[in-house]
Amino acid sequence: MKLFICLFITVSQAFNSGPALAQQVTNNNERALSAPINRPLRQSRNPNYFEDTSGTPLILCGSQTWNTLQDWGTEGRIRALDFDAFVSFLKAHGHNFTLLWCTELPKFRGLPSTQISPPDFTVSPFPWMRTGPGLATDGGLKFDLTKLDQTYFDRLRTRVRALNRAAIYVGVYLFSGEFLLRFRCSNDGYPFTGENNVNGIDDGYRGGSVESAVASVTMTAPNAITEFQDAYVKKTIDTLNDLPNVLWIVSEEAPPKSTWWNDHLIESIRAYEMGKHFQHPIGSAALDSAPDSILYNSNADWVAPAAKLSPVKSCGTGQPACKVNVNDSDHSYFGMWNDTPQTNRNYAWQNFMNGNQVLFMDPYLVYYPRQNRNLCADPVSGIGSKPDPRWENFRNNLGYILRFSRKLNLANVAPSRTLCSTHYCLAQTPSIGAEYLAYAPAGGTFTMDLSAMPNSRKLAVEWFNPATGETIAHNSISAGSSSQSFSAPFTGDAVLYLVDSEGHK
Repeated sequence: MKLFICLFITVSQAFNSGPALAQQVTNNNERALSAPINRPLRQSRNPNYFEDTSGTPLILCGSQTWNTLQDWGTEGRIRALDFDAFVSFLKAHGHNFTLLWCTELPKFRGLPSTQISPPDFTVSPFPWMRTGPGLATDGGLKFDLTKLDQTYFDRLRTRVRALNRAAIYVGVYLFSGEFLLRFRCSNDGYPFTGENNVNGIDDGYRGGSVESAVASVTMTAPNAITEFQDAYVKKTIDTLNDLPNVLWIVSEEAPPKSTWWNDHLIESIRAYEMGKHFQHPIGSAALDSAPDSILYNSNADWVAPAAKLSPVKSCGTGQPACKVNVNDSDHSYFGMWNDTPQTNRNYAWQNFMNGNQVLFMDPYLVYYPRQNRNLCADPVSGIGSKPDPRWENFRNNLGYILRFSRKLNLANVAPSRTLCSTHYCLAQTPSIGAEYLAYAPAGGTFTMDLSAMPNSRKLAVEWFNPATGETIAHNSISAGSSSQSFSAPFTGDAVLYLVDSEGHK
């Protein structure tokens, strides 16, 4: 999306069609990058995207990581995250979206970050106060579920506000679900297990049983656990409702039998926010080993599916019928570290050309040496000091995608499988003012159908190299051909932008 790497290289290269257009585009992009977020996102007339307060459609792309809200550490030692540095990291890569993660487990077992003896992690803080009397199974004081810990919510608000100041949208996880499914252990201190709270609330987990491990998210009707969960959700909404950069996300990779619980949370959020200042988009992420149709048939506003390549429309029986699709590599591209950088880029650009958005599960500072997933510098207690440069090109490409999106008229563009022989194209094709953004996953030679415009119209031509961030402007061409041939001027995957600059709005 960064077609306008001319912001990073040089504006004078931008177009052969004249410096005035290049300067105009640069100014538009600079305004987009610095525009404050004043109101929550809302559904656009182009259902693939949200729109901002001004009615301008936009996409969401960026990196997330696990320990952005709670601190993690191995060997029982918590390592605090420098959150301001993380915000600066997102800005430096041109990202406009992230997630604030939470895990329900004060201690979780065996994150598969090493080939042998995967470590246990300790996590803090949590939404409920640890007052005792008595100790939970993780060695800390038992939780009192009637007492929400204001310091947790203060931290949450401070971090969301920091992202807002940086013009970054944030999906706030209310629960995980995945950690209950994969990482429970007999000494995890989970607040909704009877041994770990003073309130008599018990999911029945005593180790070993998967059913009891996830019982707090697989109920099919309200119960004592949902009462405390709902109170926590309302407190979270009260804490963040006045902040415009928020999107909610109820859970991710939760058990397949958690559909009632997920739907209950979506409806509870929507009902509670209806009487408040802002109403924020509500998201739902892939369930474990379940079809994405569950997401499309829900009443979520946006989804993070399991499919590696999301469809051009994510529609179902829910309301709204069509969802904004933010394809999250955490659910859809596990093992991406085993692929080449070009294959990684294919994933991001192909999703963008299908009208979707991309989130990168960036290990960031969580040391993950298994299969060389994340070799961050100087790890102590499982947390490093500097990100692994292995991922820099992919991080940059999410920023590139965002910059390209700001050039396009997202209200009118649509994915096309036929306009480009590579089958990856976003375009609008009026007889005056057409624009085409095409992606060639392997580069080389391909053809474009430019017959929507008469040959009297001229199209500015710009190539972009995702591997290097280089922009190359070529001489303009005549429209009109149904099979115009193009050859990328560099090896590897390539992006081509064509625009009737005189008629483009």
